[in-house]
Amino acid sequence: MERLDFKIDKESKVKQLKVVIEKATLADLDIIQKFNQELCTKENREFDETIDPNYAFSTKGEKYFRARIESSDGLSILAKEGGVPVGYLVGGMVEPEYYRTVRSMAELENMYVQESMRGRGIGGKLVQQFEDWCKEKGVQIIRVVASAQNSDAIKFYKAHGAKEVSVTLERRFDTK
Repeated sequence: MERLDFKIDKESKVKQLKVVIEKATLADLDIIQKFNQELCTKENREFDETIDPNYAFSTKGEKYFRARIESSDGLSILAKEGGVPVGYLVGGMVEPEYYRTVRSMAELENMYVQESMRGRGIGGKLVQQFEDWCKEKGVQIIRVVASAQNSDAIKFYKAHGAKEVSVTLERRFDTK
């Protein structure tokens, strides 16, 4: 995978970063689960209380991440700085909706970069690696879903070529 180097102004007193994007293996499962837990905790706290912060460590969550790591129709990648994981992306092939004329679709299912590492191009490199994988697979459309109030994520994905196509609305009921 591709190496990403950052040149930082000497006045900022931030060390030059050497970020490497690597394909994840089952040995990385716990790292991906921990990052996903951080992602889901943030989503739960800030945008949607129905997001389960512990999903990644549930039976279903572990099965999902294992499948995305092992399967040829999934991609799981890690961003590492100095050998230390700082972010991840998981995505894969999905079935297009039955009413669409698209033959091949993928979804960027979840991605997270540690807060202290954001704004340095790492997320963009993760997305680029996913796009390259999708092109190799003959994907016509990449879908990504973000919480409607997560304006930073929406801005990020739009900056990387995503466009709004549909809006999902929900109505909740009190079923005490």
